[in-house]
Amino acid sequence: MDFIYKTEMHCHTAGVSECASCTPERTVEEYLRYGYSSLVVTDHLNECTFSNPHIAGAGDRELAEYFLEGYRKTKKAAGEKLNILLGAEIRFPGEGGTDYLVYGLDESFYTENIGLYREDKYTAGEVIHKAGGLFFQAHPFRFNMKLCEDWLIDGVEVYNGHPTQFSHNEIAELWCAQFSKFLPISGSDHHDLEQCPDAGILTAEPISSEISLIGTLKSRKYRLLRNEGTRQRCMADIMLERGKNVPRD
Repeated sequence: MDFIYKTEMHCHTAGVSECASCTPERTVEEYLRYGYSSLVVTDHLNECTFSNPHIAGAGDRELAEYFLEGYRKTKKAAGEKLNILLGAEIRFPGEGGTDYLVYGLDESFYTENIGLYREDKYTAGEVIHKAGGLFFQAHPFRFNMKLCEDWLIDGVEVYNGHPTQFSHNEIAELWCAQFSKFLPISGSDHHDLEQCPDAGILTAEPISSEISLIGTLKSRKYRLLRNEGTRQRCMADIMLERGKNVPRD
């Protein structure tokens, strides 16, 4: 069986994720250039997401529309060239910088549950699982992260390809291996054009829907894509541009 289809599991778009600068249109161009067949848009879902003055005081329906905008624009830009799936990177009050990745749920879920970011991880995890989604801890060993209880999450992002964040991926993989139920995933954590996408999962068939993504993850019929050489090269280029020495992760 040849695992040749590439799916990005962690990607942000400008306009929704406040820390991203890559537009949906440029994002699609970049992922096609790197040979991906599918892309999960995981824009941030937290208090900062809705900090823009023009949506101040908006109701949950308007907040949901705002959150979904990056996904919708990416899907429109991709057309038939790239499968675009919906996900989220959610953060809860009192968790510091701890983030969680959500997969397998459609627009209606976020329209009805956009306020989950105001709750706690236990409430959110229950709602996500009841709706049929999967709940992962993102980059669990970055500084200021809090490890989640093993019974609450489905798996761990064992490889995060962000070139300027210290994710300590090797420790994340060791932690994931301690729990047989954990599903390991990999993602580029793409925000900007200077970050080349080269992480995700590899499958024998293209993943074309949220349902097929859930099925693939649960069946474990995938391999991790994690090109550390690409991450290191991007880090060196970024540090050179900023006039800094390349740090060690």
